[in-house]
Amino acid sequence: MEKLVYINNYLESKNPLSVVTFESINSSGTNIISIISNKGGVGKTSLAICAGFCYSAWSDEKTLILELDSSPGDFGPIFDIEPPLSFEMALKFPERFRNYKKILKENLDVMKGLSDPLAAEGVGREDIYMLFNNLCSEYKNIIVDTQTVLNSLTLDVLMISKTIFLVSDCSLESMNRVLNLFEILTKKFLIQNTRIKLIFNKKRFFDFLKIWDFSKITDLPIEGFISFDGRFNKLLFMTNSKKVFTTRIYKQFARVLENGSKR
Repeated sequence: MEKLVYINNYLESKNPLSVVTFESINSSGTNIISIISNKGGVGKTSLAICAGFCYSAWSDEKTLILELDSSPGDFGPIFDIEPPLSFEMALKFPERFRNYKKILKENLDVMKGLSDPLAAEGVGREDIYMLFNNLCSEYKNIIVDTQTVLNSLTLDVLMISKTIFLVSDCSLESMNRVLNLFEILTKKFLIQNTRIKLIFNKKRFFDFLKIWDFSKITDLPIEGFISFDGRFNKLLFMTNSKKVFTTRIYKQFARVLENGSKR
């Protein structure tokens, strides 16, 4: 009951729908993974898509890659998704969510995010949990690509995520931002720190010592490293998705996910 108590405190609401829906999501067995960062350009979207391809390759069970970015995000052009197919429409008609996702392959679907940031601010947590309750009946894995701005929509999804990958590059600016975000999530919103996994996009090898210094100072364990890969870009998902499996970023993040699943 501990999780339910802090969720209820966070909601600051006596509406039983939120609590009942959270219980359904929590007990569904669906593996909800969120990829977050408050620093742009660290590879967050690439990692989210790679995670979706990983799980779809490992099992016949269905995986959904969900875009939570309302800036708007990249999923529309990357996957050639028309505006009617979106997270926004699925929120309005959660029982008909299948009408608003795009099939990438037999067991892998993708859903584009909201196109209007103002619309995102108007989404209630009951709407989010109702949609996720329906999604969990269809998907074994849900990979969520969030935006760099921490808003109520993102927080509600982080609360129901089994694992949260916090991504940073090797710059001091990014490290400082990540540390601040970690403090906010764990101390203000009471998300267990064991659910948050730190991923470093190691663009330059000589930053290696700086990374370990950061880990020792903050006491944040590093879950894994992602190296710069000149052969990788997001257009691979649109032009030739099979090449994704040969890239360094895919192989490295696949090892991170596989190690985490064994614990």
